[in-house]
Amino acid sequence: MLIEAFKQVPDFRDRKGQTYRLWSLLALVLVGFLCGRRGLRAVYRMGRALPVRQRLRLGFRRDKMPCHSTLTETMRAVDADCLAALLGRAILRDDVPSQASRHIAIDGKTLRGSKDEDGDAEHCLSAFAHAVQKVLSHTASRGKGMEIADALSLLERIDLTDKVVTGDAMFCQKSITEKIVERGGDYVFPVKGNQKNLLEDIQTAFETPVFPPHALAG
Repeated sequence: MLIEAFKQVPDFRDRKGQTYRLWSLLALVLVGFLCGRRGLRAVYRMGRALPVRQRLRLGFRRDKMPCHSTLTETMRAVDADCLAALLGRAILRDDVPSQASRHIAIDGKTLRGSKDEDGDAEHCLSAFAHAVQKVLSHTASRGKGMEIADALSLLERIDLTDKVVTGDAMFCQKSITEKIVERGGDYVFPVKGNQKNLLEDIQTAFETPVFPPHALAG
């Protein structure tokens, strides 16, 4: 399934630079990271050590494997958004029960260890599928309290057909709920003080009526 997703990634390389298939390079990087390799140099070394059978399974020739610079240049130039979207669709594969795969949670997190010399850290907004415990897609965000526009961009890249989207109260915005419904999904968001009028309407709707229906019937 993942190999099929890799094969759909647009090949940005000139024909002369296509010594290796793009999907093979991506698959090698994935296998390397899954095997605990940290960094592309470690992936390159692992690739050189693979037996012939495993090289062929990854789409390489038995006597030729990519060098470190090839992996580095490929990962630097590949369409990251397209790759993330394709992997997200592959994660929700056919063998995942349809009901279990309906829930998608969106949330923003500040990346640990990402502070620069000015003390600013990278903030990321992600869409998470609980059924498979995987991130479907993510996007860079401008930070807490400024995630609405980023959430709209993130939702645009995900197939929301028959999905239920959840998130924090900050995402309880008309623009976001309209986007979810427009793309075939539904939503469940908590309502807090950021939506004062809506919160009051909900509280009123759940309060005991002044004139209970049974009293009127009598």
